[in-house]
Amino acid sequence: MYDYDLLVLGSGPSGQKAAIAAAKLGRRVGIVDRRDMIGGVCINTGTVPSKTLREAVLYLTGLSQRDLYGSSYRVKEEITVSDLAARTQHVITRQTDVIRNQLARNRVAMITGTGRFADAHSIWVDGGSGRESKVTFDKVVIAAGTRPARPDSVVFDDRTIVDSDGVINLQAVPRSMVVVGAGVIGMEYASMFAALGTKVTVVE
Repeated sequence: MYDYDLLVLGSGPSGQKAAIAAAKLGRRVGIVDRRDMIGGVCINTGTVPSKTLREAVLYLTGLSQRDLYGSSYRVKEEITVSDLAARTQHVITRQTDVIRNQLARNRVAMITGTGRFADAHSIWVDGGSGRESKVTFDKVVIAAGTRPARPDSVVFDDRTIVDSDGVINLQAVPRSMVVVGAGVIGMEYASMFAALGTKVTVVE
């Protein structure tokens, strides 16, 4: 007898949907993810933080209200990272709580930690204390998400050279910024920081 009929690795949108769908069919389901990554990349470093940051920038710079109040309108003259981070963290925390409640309502067990396979039907889960516990399952869904590309030729110091996940952790609004890549994510951050007064150069 296994601990779970289905074990899902990763609690992002795909992992959540797989876990809840199986639970609704009467299966015993567990979902594994790190404590700081409940909701996956989407909630913690991707879609939700970037869209929240964008809305905060539009509001604080007055860009969304300038049709009414004129081109010089600004809610706050000096915008700091703290102004932006407070709103972003509030939304992340709220969304994480929503996900926890949704999983609990559907009787999906939340297992906090990182997992590594022991064999085809079990994993070891490290909850952060250094002690591992074994979890067994009949079927597994791997929905561990993705990370931004980090070329070996680039030395990321997470201070002056950051990837798209690290942008929301900057300590100050930079005076200048080079964005490498003119895709959706690159242009989104380029536009936001330009609105904050940063001199932005996009390389593509």
